[in-house]
Amino acid sequence: MKTESAPVVNPAGNSDMKLSMKAKLAFSVGELYCSGATTLIASVYMVFLVINGLKPTLPASIIMIAKIWDAVTDPAMGIISDNTRTKWGRRRPYIFSGAFLLIFSLALLFMPLNAVKSNAFKYFVYLLAYLIYNTLSTMINVPYLSMTAELTSDFYEKNKLNVIRQVFAMIAGAVSGGVPIVLLEKLHKGEIPLRTFSLLMIFGFGIYYAVPLIIASTFARERTPIPEEKLKFSLKNFLLPLKLKAFVYLLLMYFLAYSSLDLITTNIVWVVNYGFEIKSYSSFVILVLISVSYAVTIPFYHYMMKKDKAKPLLYRAGIPLYMLGITALCLYPRGFNDYLILPLCVLVGFGMSGCMLMPWIIFPDVVDVGELKFGTRNTGSFSGLMTFVRKTTTATSILISGAVLDLTKFKKPVTDYTTGLVTSFEQPLSAIWGLRMVIMVPILIFMTIAFWAAKKLTLNPQRSSLIQRILTKETDIDSLSEEEMAEYKAIRKELF
Repeated sequence: MKTESAPVVNPAGNSDMKLSMKAKLAFSVGELYCSGATTLIASVYMVFLVINGLKPTLPASIIMIAKIWDAVTDPAMGIISDNTRTKWGRRRPYIFSGAFLLIFSLALLFMPLNAVKSNAFKYFVYLLAYLIYNTLSTMINVPYLSMTAELTSDFYEKNKLNVIRQVFAMIAGAVSGGVPIVLLEKLHKGEIPLRTFSLLMIFGFGIYYAVPLIIASTFARERTPIPEEKLKFSLKNFLLPLKLKAFVYLLLMYFLAYSSLDLITTNIVWVVNYGFEIKSYSSFVILVLISVSYAVTIPFYHYMMKKDKAKPLLYRAGIPLYMLGITALCLYPRGFNDYLILPLCVLVGFGMSGCMLMPWIIFPDVVDVGELKFGTRNTGSFSGLMTFVRKTTTATSILISGAVLDLTKFKKPVTDYTTGLVTSFEQPLSAIWGLRMVIMVPILIFMTIAFWAAKKLTLNPQRSSLIQRILTKETDIDSLSEEEMAEYKAIRKELF
C-alpha cells in the first residue's frame, strides 16, 4: 500500500544515530521473554498436558486451533501498533503493560488439572488458557520485534544491536528450555509433585520475563520517522508484506529453522530417556551443549558481517553440517556410549548457528526493501507475520510430535490424582524409533527447503546500502550511476 504523505519527524532523535551500549543492552534484555517464552512452550507444554491426562495429539490440536486466532491477532496487532501515537511512541505502551499481565496468563496456562477426571473439561480449560496466553504474547512480541528495525536506521548499528539481541536470545533459549526440562525430569522421577512444578513455572518464569520487559520498554525508544498516514485495518493490509518476495523468503527461512529447533526441544526429555536410554547425565546437558556450541559462533558471524559478507550466505553456511549432525545423532546406537553423543551435539550446535542467528538480523534489511516497494514503513505488519510464524513453529513441532507418538504406541506417563507424582513406563521399540525419526526426518526436509530460500534472498551489504541511501533521499533514483541502476533493477526483479 503506497502512501505519498511525508513522514512525521520522530522527536526521539536522529534515526541514523549510533546507539549507546546501555541502550542496546536495555532493549536486548527483552529478548529473554520474546525468545524465551516460545522456547518454554515448545519444551514443556506438550509434556505438561500429557502428564495432566491428555493424549499427545490433543495438545497439538490446542495449539493448532490457537493458530486460527493468531492469524487474526498477530497481523492486527502489527497494524494497531503501527497506528498508535503516544508520547511513549507506538510500541512501548504495549510492552510495558503486557509485562504486568504475564503471571496471570502463566497461572492459567500451567494450572494443574490432573485430579479432574473429565478430559473434555481439561481440554477446553487449557484451550482457553492458551488463547489468552497467545493474545498477551502477541500484544508484547509484535511491538517489541517491530522496534528492532526502529531504534536506528544505520546499517552497521542495526547489525550490532541484533547480534547483542541474539546473545540474549541464546541465553533465553538455554534458560527457558533447560530449567523446565530439569523440572520435568524431576517430575518423571517422582522427586517433585505436579503442583510444585506449576508454581515454579508460574512465579519463576513470570518474574523472570516481566522484569526484562519493563526495562526494555522504559529505556529503549523508536527513532525512525513515523508515517503521517495511518494504515487501514483490513485483510489486504494484513497480507501486504506477503507481496514482497524478499519477505516470503525470510518467512520460510525463519519458520523452517525454528520448527527444526522446536522439534528438538519438544522431544528432548523423552528422546534422551527412551530414544537413547542415557543414564550418565540429564537431557539438560544436551540442550546446554547445543546452545553453547551455537553461542561460541556468534563472534564469528559478527566478524563476517563486519567484513560485509552477505547475511543469507551466513544463514545457509552451516546447514550441511547441521543435517549431518542430526542424522548421526538420531541414528546413534541406543545404550552404546553416553559420552560419544556429546561431540555430535557440538556438531549440531555449530551447524544450526547461522540459521538460528540470522533471520532477525536480516529482518530490518527486508523491512527496508518493503519500504522501497510500498512507499511506507509499517514495520508492525511485517513483525506481526513474523510473530505468527514463530508461534506456528511451536504448533508444527507439537503437531508432528503428538501424531508420531500416538501412531508409534507411545505409553504416556500417569499422574496420581492425590499426590501429583508421575509414573513413567518402558516404551516399545516402535515408540523409541518414532522419537528418533520425529526429529531427523522433518529437520532434513525443512533445512533443505530453508537452504533454497536463503539462496533466493539475494540481499547483500551493497544492496542494503543502496536501498538506505534511496530511502533517506541521499541518492535520487534518476542520479544513480549505470552500475547502481543495474543493481536497483536487480533488486526490483529479484526481491520485489
